Amino acid sequence: GGGESSGEAQGQDLLSLLAGAKSTDDAEFDAVELREQVLIFLLAGHETTATSLAFALHLLARHPEQQTRAREEISRVLGDRTPEAADLDRLPYLTQVLKEAMRLYPAAPVIGRQAVAASEVGGHTIPAGADVILAPWVTHRHPGYWPDPDRFDPDRFTPEAEAERPRYAWFPFGGGPRACIGQHFSMLESVIALAMILRSYEFEVVDADVPVSTGITLRANGPARCRVRSLGA
Repeated sequence: GGGESSGEAQGQDLLSLLAGAKSTDDAEFDAVELREQVLIFLLAGHETTATSLAFALHLLARHPEQQTRAREEISRVLGDRTPEAADLDRLPYLTQVLKEAMRLYPAAPVIGRQAVAASEVGGHTIPAGADVILAPWVTHRHPGYWPDPDRFDPDRFTPEAEAERPRYAWFPFGGGPRACIGQHFSMLESVIALAMILRSYEFEVVDADVPVSTGITLRANGPARCRVRSLGA
């Protein structure tokens, strides 16, 4: 049509919400920024989310007690109905499972940033404009933040446990003004997908050890095989 946009979101779909959103300087996104943000959401909902789900299912297959606990929460909260966005806060243990999977296997093993001002970290001077590489893979397995860091334990992410750690001991989506804009969408999508999968299928590990390869994203360097059993009638 030939009508002009009012600049306000007219619906609750993703594009409408972004059209009415504002950036950190309280200005609305222009057409180029809007296109780039939609692209980020597309990427957040594709490979990185699939990677996180695959590793979460692999870890649950290796740890049947936690898998049962997650399934019991799903049954208790959802029953037979389809999960929706409002259920994210009602599935805390399932959310903890995903967070712990992303701790052990962050989809982005390294994150690049540029220093906006000179700073000193650990006795090292970082000049303004310097490129800085942050490594979630390293921080997420640091024993100073995570006792027995290679152990899968979703209870690391209870509200009480999270409150005791530094804010950026866990940062699979980055942090600050340049944090991944798709992080809430990714968590929502992953929790809903995991709930639907675990409600219908049980997973038993075949390949306990899965080698990984790193690039822009982390991925399994070979098959991560599981036996899958339908829980349907």
